[in-house]
Formats: sequence, structure tokens, C-alpha cells
Amino acid sequence: MRKSNKMKQIAIALLITMFLPSTLLIAQKGDENDKAGVVGFKFLNLSYGARGTALGGLAAQASGAEAMFWNPAGLTGATGIGFTFGQTQWLVETTYNNVGVAMPLAGGVIGASMISINYGDMMKSGWAGDTEYIFQANQGTFTASDMALQLSYGRKLSDKFSIGGTAKSITQDIDGDKMSGLGFDFGTQFDVGYNNMRIGAVISNFGADVDPVETKKETATALPETFQFGIVGQAFGDENMGLMAGMNVTKYSDAAQRYSFNGEFSLMGTAKIRGNYSTGSTQQRLTLGGGIVVAGFVIDIALASTSDFGTVTQFSLGYSL
Repeated sequence: MRKSNKMKQIAIALLITMFLPSTLLIAQKGDENDKAGVVGFKFLNLSYGARGTALGGLAAQASGAEAMFWNPAGLTGATGIGFTFGQTQWLVETTYNNVGVAMPLAGGVIGASMISINYGDMMKSGWAGDTEYIFQANQGTFTASDMALQLSYGRKLSDKFSIGGTAKSITQDIDGDKMSGLGFDFGTQFDVGYNNMRIGAVISNFGADVDPVETKKETATALPETFQFGIVGQAFGDENMGLMAGMNVTKYSDAAQRYSFNGEFSLMGTAKIRGNYSTGSTQQRLTLGGGIVVAGFVIDIALASTSDFGTVTQFSLGYSL
């Protein structure tokens, strides 16, 4: 009887995991042309973590503290206190960072994290003058920044099925004008139990539109809702010496659907070589990376080639107690 109930639980979990992305794909199907500019807070769609960047997403593979930035269901992979930090040398000398900590608590794993980006000093331009307006190209400089504080929780419903959620407080500051809002992520992961095959799905950044400071002059800003479905399995060998191969399907609310095909080769369980090729993106198609474990520290790097801005370099550091 117990075995029967367990099998039913696993079957239901698998159906939920498969049904979630299928429903979202149908709901958002339609004009696949880019809809750039219809949403705000686009920094939430950036890739935080070198491993996930090199693989084109971690819907199925996210595990431990890094899962807070990809799929909170993967938090259940943490067996102790885990730390993660990442930095990306982005476009036009802009840098963005992520940091987080996770630990087992309350029957699951809880995590707190922050993502931030500083755009540096930018030149002001516009109309000046009291009686006769004159366009001036240089009126000094201003700064802009984005930040999100996140609280995540993941829990195993069975030995095969995990769920997780993230609540995030989002702030955008442009030359002293601020907008703040709330966003949420929800994810699932399912271990098929065969050949290291795992399935994952995550909805990110859903929530109410954010009202700007000057509500009479501007319309509310929508969050950049995203959904990702992933599947991964052992192509050959095992987790210590072999290749894991998979695919991620990513749907943005303001862009065409993207498919990423990835592979992660493990060398003696201490070094990793990664790569992915994406379709649906005109800017970034090929990403390569690697990782190594040294004295308990996990060091990862990713190199993303862009068509117009050269190579973007991403670095991550993780540690578990």
C-alpha cells in the first residue's frame, strides 16, 4: 500500500512538472517577434552565476545556494550552510554582482540573497534655459543602479520531487528617482531516477505592475516575467567522470523563445568543462566555461560571446560547510 501511494505521489509530481511549462508555453504563444521595451527591471533577466550562464540556464541542474538565482526548488540540494558570490564584467564597463547564503531550516532549506548592478556615471543631455530652451549635449553626469533583495525557500515533497519559491524586493534608482516593487519566483524539480535524468521548471519575476514616482506622467511598469523548462541526463560515464547533456527552453514576456543545448563534462569530480549553444538570440549564441573544486571552494568562470559587444566574462565562487 505504501509503495502504491509513493508511486502515485511521484506520478503526480511528474505531471505537475511537465504540465507547468506546457501550460505557460500555450498561454504565451502568439507573436514570437521581439517586444523590447514593454517591460522594466530588465536586470532581473540577467544571468547570475557562471555555471548557469555557461549552461544556458539551470532549471533542472540548480543545486544548493546557486539555486536562489535560477530555480529555488534546487535549494534542497544543500546539505549544510552554503555561500555563493558572483561578479560579471558586463557591457560598456558595467559590473553586476550577486551574493547569497543558504542553510537547512524548517524542514527544508532557506536562503537570502542580493543582486545588484551599478551603471556608473552617465552624461546628462537635454533642454536647458528659462526663457529660451537650448539643447545641451553635456549637462554633467548622473548615476543609475538596480537592486533586488531575495528570500527563498525550498522543500522536498518526496525523495524525487522538490518545490521552491522566492520573494524579492526590487528597487531601481535613476538620478534619484526611485521605483520599488515586489516579485516572486516559483519552481519545481523532479528526479526521474534513471540515468541521472532530472526535469525542472521555474516561473520568475511575476507580480503586480510597479507605479512610477510621477504617476500622472508615466504608466505603470511591468516586471520581466520569464519561464524556463529544462531537462538533463547522463550522456555517458557518471557524475565523477562523464558528460551530462541537456536542454533549456526559456520564454520571455518581451522577446522570442530561446532554446539552449548544453553539456557539462566532469573530470575526476573536481573539474568541469561546460558549454551551450542558444537559438532565438541574435546577440549571444555560444557560451563556454569551466569550474574547479579547490579546498572546498567551487570556482567557476563563463565566457559569453556577443555579436556587438565582444566577450562577457563571469566569475563565481561558492563554499559549503
